Amino acid sequence: MYEIEAERINGLEECLLVLHHLPEGDSFEEEMLVHNEIPGMLRMKTLYLNGEKLRQYRIDGCSSLRESLTGQKLSGEDFRRLMSRLFQRIAEGRRYLLREESFVLHPDCLFVRNDTGEPELVYCPEYEKPLTDQVRLLSDILLQYIDVRDSLAVYSGFAFHVLSHENGSTMQRMLTAVSGGPVPGLPEFGGTPDGAGTVLAGEAEIIANGGIYDAAATPRKSSRIRRGIRSFLGGLTVILGMLMALAWAMH
Repeated sequence: MYEIEAERINGLEECLLVLHHLPEGDSFEEEMLVHNEIPGMLRMKTLYLNGEKLRQYRIDGCSSLRESLTGQKLSGEDFRRLMSRLFQRIAEGRRYLLREESFVLHPDCLFVRNDTGEPELVYCPEYEKPLTDQVRLLSDILLQYIDVRDSLAVYSGFAFHVLSHENGSTMQRMLTAVSGGPVPGLPEFGGTPDGAGTVLAGEAEIIANGGIYDAAATPRKSSRIRRGIRSFLGGLTVILGMLMALAWAMH
């Protein structure tokens, strides 16, 4: 598995994200992305410099997700919109025979257009990191930017975080929680912003039925008691987070 070695280059005419020290060899996905403009994915160019294979991605007019969140707090609607568009992009990649494990979901390699707020993804055929692992890391980072005064943000962020770390949890279960749908073992949130969860719930079904999301490992065998304890602790975490957010808001 290739470990990302990225460098951002700000030029006078263009801004680039450059991946260094790529493994040798070409792939179908590489040819697909070089010769096609795929919605939601950064245009890429592969070249050799001083005997080194590297890849350039055009990031003009974009900020990395980490940059866009610096000094900001994610509201519940913002969190749901980000996740819905992000996984919609991954689902759309199936039309071009792209593999989910080669999307790079690290906040420094996830970009957001400055004019529309739409996410733009880096696709690196050599990356091959299970989507489960990437989603867990992403949830850990996004949790730091949740607006604790927004009860919807607390519910969505904590529910997604708890479920993304649950052994054997499916993408449908995680995305249903974020969209406001009922999830066994977690309390329901009373109300969904207008249209905020519609796309997300639809993408959950597409991803679940189409096999976009594949668990990184086979769920461990456990008794009903252990599963019950995990569900209880997961629900308790979300409830405590909501109470803290509401207490903060009242002050």
